Amino acid sequence: MKINQKKAVLQNSLTLALIGMASAAVNAEPYEMLLSDVLADEQAIIAEQPEGLALVMESIRTLDNDAVEAITVGNPNNPDNVKRVESLISEADWNFLFVERHAQYTYLNFLKGIGKFPAFCGNYDDGRDAEAICRKSLATMFAHFTQETGGHNAYSEYPEWRQGLYYLREVGWSEGTSGGYGICDPGLWQGEAYPCGKFEDGSYKSYFGRGAKQLSYNYNYGPFSHAIYGNVEKLLNEPELVADSWLNLASAVFFYLYPQPPKPSMLHVLDGTWQPNQADLNAGLVPGFGVTTMIINGGVECGGSSEHIQSQNRIDYYREFANYLDVPVPDDELLGCANMQAFDAGGAGALNVHWEEDWGWTPDTPTGQTYKCQLVAYQGPFSAFVEGDYRKCVEDKFDVNIINDLEGVPPTADAGGDISLFSDNTKVTLDGSGSHDPHGEIVSYQWQQVFGNTLEISQADQAKASVIVPKVETETLYHFELTVVDDDGQTASDTMAITAKVAPDNFPPTVALAGPQSVKATETAVIRATVEDPDDTEFSFNWRGSNGISLDVAEDNRSASFVAPAVESETTVTVWLDVTDSVNEPVTASHNLVIKPASTGEYPAWELGKNYVEGERVTNLGDNYECKAFPYSGWCGVAEAYKPGEGYAWQDAWIKL
Repeated sequence: MKINQKKAVLQNSLTLALIGMASAAVNAEPYEMLLSDVLADEQAIIAEQPEGLALVMESIRTLDNDAVEAITVGNPNNPDNVKRVESLISEADWNFLFVERHAQYTYLNFLKGIGKFPAFCGNYDDGRDAEAICRKSLATMFAHFTQETGGHNAYSEYPEWRQGLYYLREVGWSEGTSGGYGICDPGLWQGEAYPCGKFEDGSYKSYFGRGAKQLSYNYNYGPFSHAIYGNVEKLLNEPELVADSWLNLASAVFFYLYPQPPKPSMLHVLDGTWQPNQADLNAGLVPGFGVTTMIINGGVECGGSSEHIQSQNRIDYYREFANYLDVPVPDDELLGCANMQAFDAGGAGALNVHWEEDWGWTPDTPTGQTYKCQLVAYQGPFSAFVEGDYRKCVEDKFDVNIINDLEGVPPTADAGGDISLFSDNTKVTLDGSGSHDPHGEIVSYQWQQVFGNTLEISQADQAKASVIVPKVETETLYHFELTVVDDDGQTASDTMAITAKVAPDNFPPTVALAGPQSVKATETAVIRATVEDPDDTEFSFNWRGSNGISLDVAEDNRSASFVAPAVESETTVTVWLDVTDSVNEPVTASHNLVIKPASTGEYPAWELGKNYVEGERVTNLGDNYECKAFPYSGWCGVAEAYKPGEGYAWQDAWIKL
């Protein structure tokens, strides 16, 4: 037989064998696995990872929410890390440092946000100075969220470094706005893993910036929700909690502790856990405040030949907070991030933290499939930081039937967070949807009132019930208890409280400005205003601009525009709007944007939603970028978060040329 004929016979035989295997796989029954074996596989895979993964998992552990809610100012029973923070930052210090803060950013919320994460300002058993690390951590975090949420008002009587926490919600957005900052398509992994909540009309809720970190996008709300409540649905369905509860400051602590591989966490930068390797050193990534700016917003602020104005703001604020907190700033500490290159997969912070199918082969199963998942660096729907995600990955990637051999474990009841409101016969939802059973399902919910004047509970046998809270003359408390039963008959209970407050005689207006973060010279920038006031509809408006810009105010006063003047270098301008209600209570909002010199792009402009491929190039804001190789190329056009040079995660998808 000729060689070519032999090859043909072998190829045909191989093809038939593969077809037979595929047919067997299609017709086979689901592969049965014991849950205990699945969990053992997970632990074995994690144990094979570098030590850094275990250190991260330890640093992101959380305190039970009941223990968090028990935190009070000066309580001797507060967790150790909270007492350490109280010894460094008193309530009087808080009021001084954040003198223009939004009322929701309370000192107690600050303590609870820290208490949720014991590793923040926690103890060390290896000789490291916990208090010194805590002081530096506070100064660093304060500097960053002052840049993110500060008033940046040069005309204020207070210096800019004390204007932090001015904004609670992203300018231009309100809780009733739908369809923003979400990748909600269930056909995409972000929408499948982190399903967007919906309003009553079926439209998707918005995941715009809220809280001290200005947390954005459903795929960030989901992991934060899981860290707080043990499930992703809670904050996807109630994103407003990130603004209106202690989560507004816990979100900043969460971001400080969680790594974004190949970036390390800010905690591990400051406490010395992260030690740069040669690849990091070659990129200019060294311990110090500057590298934390690269972590938080490096794609926008870092890598240029000179310090970006936002980065310089952070440096200035850090110096002030460091001075206040007695944090030494060595002369050789790198505070900025100019000329600093992005973290990459060769750096010391690179970790595999997402579960993906293990495509290997094994002789130990009927089909040769591994029926396991592996850890990878690129982002996907299943995280090593989320309990239960390994099992979900196995079930998603393989045709399996996982048999629960771990019966008898009780469920966890979650009655939701406490609620405080100005009530006037207001409907309030009691939300127990955060309750869960690790190895089964909850089959029964029962709500009952345990304290306060009796209120009628509607749908008391559902995960979500509701009550009507009447108008009150004095502050009034109502306590409720949720009891859940799982499919094994095991029970668990949890409580929550509603505080009904006396409404003030007048609510001042809430004013927010929205507009571009940057504009090129000669282009027109439009700044839009949102004004909300529950008890007023008549307002007076006064628009103002810095740097001599001339504003063209719309007839309804709800927007103003200007043509950006010619500039030789990036120049920051500010637009202010003063709004006064009918009882002469004034409120001022501001919006900063950067005017960039005019330039000509070498490649096409970036397009949202375009299916970019490896090597494809675009020009944005005068700089050129190249789409990374697969699988990172899948991110290049999927969301504003990956807009080259602007989105906070652009470096995950693009290379700056």
